[in-house]
Amino acid sequence: MNQNHTQFSSGSDRRPQNRPETIVSISIIAVLLVIAVILFVRQKDTDIRRFGITAPSLQLTPKPIELENSPVIQQPAGFDKLSQTEIYTAENLYEKIDGKAPLYTEAGFLKLYCQRLISKTDPNLWMEVFLYDMGNVRNAFSVYSTQHRADAKILPIFTQTYGYGTSNGLYFVHGRYYAELIGSAESDQLVMAMLETAANIQKNPVSAEDLKVNELDLFQSENLVPDSMKLYLKNAFGFEGLSDIFTAQYQIGDQIITVFFSKRLDAAEAEAMAAGYRKFLMENGATAKQTTSDFLKDKIFEFYGVTEIVFTTGRFVVGVHEAENQDSAEKAAMILAVKLSDSDKAKQ
Repeated sequence: MNQNHTQFSSGSDRRPQNRPETIVSISIIAVLLVIAVILFVRQKDTDIRRFGITAPSLQLTPKPIELENSPVIQQPAGFDKLSQTEIYTAENLYEKIDGKAPLYTEAGFLKLYCQRLISKTDPNLWMEVFLYDMGNVRNAFSVYSTQHRADAKILPIFTQTYGYGTSNGLYFVHGRYYAELIGSAESDQLVMAMLETAANIQKNPVSAEDLKVNELDLFQSENLVPDSMKLYLKNAFGFEGLSDIFTAQYQIGDQIITVFFSKRLDAAEAEAMAAGYRKFLMENGATAKQTTSDFLKDKIFEFYGVTEIVFTTGRFVVGVHEAENQDSAEKAAMILAVKLSDSDKAKQ
């Protein structure tokens, strides 16, 4: 009896674990594990804030929203900033102008500066300013001109540059920048505020080479439709072989004719581009048309009911696009050809 009692007592007399000691041990192990993780992360990645860990020596200085050489968007009298300036790059431009971003990025886009301004007296009157840094004036003019609104009005503020207004917006080029000011409503007060904002933007300095697009002076001024000039940097008229194509409209009698040219490095490059476009037209259903002009022989095509002309003079590719009347198209083509030929000779 005593023996059984002794055996039972010895089996149940084991020393129980001390709970405080166990917790301390686990805590020490956990701390060691955390230290090991920190050391490993610091070896792999100097910025460990993404793990929820911060250290004074690892704090990074935040980038300012405005870079040193950023353009200034100054609010007009009677208006406040509704938001801080937003800056977009080619990587995230689609977030602001989804669907139209490729038009800008393919034309040399660098940054978009966006600012909202609101009236101090009427919260229903506000504008949004889009200021695109396109790298140079040619790129800026390209996106400006190819998006030209049908209801455009030429305003005195833009007589020395490229720009126009609509019932609730202003669109213009200032050096390397293309600007759009879009108003919330049709309002005289808002128009005056937008004009003041545009004037302030035009105070931003631009380089001498970005003051104007010199090639636009090569269009014959006589018969030229005002504010009709455009620049297609790539894929003009649906043909990827046509680049740096300047277009304008001439009025010949009662016909509006679209003419175009591209200035190439030499005559050989010009002829190669013209031949490529003629081949493109023929492959897509164009047929050669008769003409009384020896100069334009084999250079005029019937293309689904309209007339296309493409030829070269010196280092210029020259032509007419989608003309309704062949005689007017030929006259417009020769007017431009003479102007370009004279310009080329003057520089030789």
